Amino acid sequence: MSGASHADTGRAFHAPDGITILPFEMPGLAHLSFVEGRIPPRPEPYPIHLHGALEQVTYVLAGRVTVTTWDVGKETTTTFTALSGDAFVTLPLQTLAFANAGPREARVLFICAPSYPPDDSDTRLVAAHHAPTAEEIAWSRERRRAAIDAFAAIARARTGLPD
Repeated sequence: MSGASHADTGRAFHAPDGITILPFEMPGLAHLSFVEGRIPPRPEPYPIHLHGALEQVTYVLAGRVTVTTWDVGKETTTTFTALSGDAFVTLPLQTLAFANAGPREARVLFICAPSYPPDDSDTRLVAAHHAPTAEEIAWSRERRRAAIDAFAAIARARTGLPD
């Protein structure tokens, strides 16, 4: 890559939870994804979701977001406010929901590994925060296997070496 990249409003799309996602043009970036999320204020929280294989770092660029997630250690939900300059991690199968009570749109960076699939196949909307179910654990196992296979294929292609 020969220069800087900006969030591309022309390629914006909506994540399953309704948050607007603006990708960056990052040729060659294959093992992780790096996108800007825009979270407008609204009275109700955005839908609860979880990821099967993704580890996600969320970094708040501007504004503030209220985050509710499943705390595995405490076996209950936890809610906190993330301000500009704050970052937090969401692990696979950890439920997550954002809220923005306003008054301004919040902007965040989502950095995910493995790379977020364009078909949203690593995201599920769920009705409530909860510990992972047996079915979700099986789904996550399959998602992780697919991520490992994809990682290996990229490594083979980049190095030209067989397994």
